Amino acid sequence: MARSAGFDEAKIARFQEEARDQGAGADYKPWLTVRDVPSRGRSHRILGAVTGRVHHLLSDLERDAFLIYDYLSGVSDIREQFPLDRDATSTIAEQAGIRHPVDARTKTPLVQTTDLVVDIVRNGLPETIARSVKPSSELQKARVVEKLEIERRYWKDRGVDWGIVTEHELPSAVIQNLQLLQGCGRVDHLQQPFVGYYAERAALVASELEAWGNASLQQFCHAMDARLGLDGGGTLLLVRHLLATKVWLTDLFHPITDTTPLTAFFRPDANAVRARA
Repeated sequence: MARSAGFDEAKIARFQEEARDQGAGADYKPWLTVRDVPSRGRSHRILGAVTGRVHHLLSDLERDAFLIYDYLSGVSDIREQFPLDRDATSTIAEQAGIRHPVDARTKTPLVQTTDLVVDIVRNGLPETIARSVKPSSELQKARVVEKLEIERRYWKDRGVDWGIVTEHELPSAVIQNLQLLQGCGRVDHLQQPFVGYYAERAALVASELEAWGNASLQQFCHAMDARLGLDGGGTLLLVRHLLATKVWLTDLFHPITDTTPLTAFFRPDANAVRARA
């Protein structure tokens, strides 16, 4: 939802000229970036695995929800701070008897946004879903509920599945694991003796999975660092890469730690049960 101050018609027109209301995938530009929003807590710029572009997340909660969608199989695009057509939201607000959001200083009607719009395949069919990400405490505020109602009706009119994500829908163990894996999807950008060095060693690490039984992750990493001549932590980085790229899978509801046994990881196949995230 719109949270930035200092908007007038000229600024809105400039944002539209910058194509902040257009694009998809790597070419999408969010309506609001971390630079456009007054600091009220932490914001994040994260390179997405799905889109290959930097995403602008305006809170820890938005980051956590994004990490789940960025990891989920079947997701083909994630658009954050997605702008809603202002004429449409104005009409909805009028019909519902709700004050449309306006800029506190200029009184200009604001462009409302949806935190995350995701293209995903569900039940074998492509679908777009829209999610507003809010702390549960915010849902006790009447004005927040009013603005969410405008958003709900907007997406209902377009036949899009809309919902609210709070901290209660974001399991802490899953988020902790995905934070460990974030940014590990690529190894080709690392300084390496030759092109493909880390990809080659990642394949070697992957091939050792079944040979180590109940050895802990720490034991495995120390041994593989020595065998492959990697600096300390090198194998751990490659393990995270294998998990981030789903060459290996694990139940993300269990924290990945030094003591995690190698048997907690498995390769995807027709009979494997994928992580519940």
